[in-house]
Amino acid sequence: MREDDVIPSGALSRPLAAPLVEAARLRAEGPQLDERDVALSRRQFVEARLPLRSGDGIVTEDRTIPGPAGPIPVRLYRRAGAEGPLPILVYFHGGGMVLGNLDSHDLVCRRQAERADILVMSVDYRLAPEHPYPAATEDAYAGLVHAARFGAELGGDPARIAVSGDSAGGMLTLATALMARDRGGPAIRALFPIYPMADLVDIGLWPSYERHGDGSTGLTTRDVAWFAAQYCPDPALRAEPTASPIRADLASLPPAFIAVAEYDVLRDEGVALARKLAEAGVEVEFVQVTGVNHGFIGSDLGLPEVDAVFDRAMPWLMDRLR
Repeated sequence: MREDDVIPSGALSRPLAAPLVEAARLRAEGPQLDERDVALSRRQFVEARLPLRSGDGIVTEDRTIPGPAGPIPVRLYRRAGAEGPLPILVYFHGGGMVLGNLDSHDLVCRRQAERADILVMSVDYRLAPEHPYPAATEDAYAGLVHAARFGAELGGDPARIAVSGDSAGGMLTLATALMARDRGGPAIRALFPIYPMADLVDIGLWPSYERHGDGSTGLTTRDVAWFAAQYCPDPALRAEPTASPIRADLASLPPAFIAVAEYDVLRDEGVALARKLAEAGVEVEFVQVTGVNHGFIGSDLGLPEVDAVFDRAMPWLMDRLR
């Protein structure tokens, strides 16, 4: 496993960036997720990330694709003038499997499309608690299958597919890769999970929960426990490979670029996941991003770390999508 840090400032470690500290403080002072109505939390989660961007040279198109329980909304992104067929990056948004949609992670997908001639397909999978596990995983896999079967109609190259996602979407990235391996396809060239949720069993037991789970740096232990209870209310199912990928046999998965945040309750399981992948013989590029917390990748605060991650990850992905 190739391992290093993304540190634009040159420091080995530094305090949490000031804008992120303020955002964490405001969040900690308000009602917590398990104290709010789910519909309100969803609306606030999306509103915090709006307005949507335009005028950045990225062309978007909203569509629906077939899913196991009905149509699934997707949004396509490509650079204006990019000539196809383009390699395809299937993306899954974060939000604990409870929050988030195509709009909440529009900026993340735009940043990926800005840096490469690639077709990004963001998949709006079903959310819990209305649709508990494994609904999201089956929708995610359906997105991959659609890209492989009909990617050419979208302007993509079905033979060159990568999968990415952040947080809960990082878990879906890994779950989709496991399903593709065990179901005989479709083929995936590379994975790009960003601070992935990887373990629904030992919530609160990883050391990074003890360091960062109190809310002073953002995502809390209480938040993750609530997400897990909504998404997978049956504790007996939480150890299944597609619910807790760190507990899976990870052999024969595609190469993976894994990024974790220094101030994140999920940091240690992300590190352990990268090591387990490497021990299984998977090519792994691993970076810890210092001075940032969970969710930083979708922020619009001018953080240099955001550009640093995408400026490294996208060329790495494109090398494996040739």
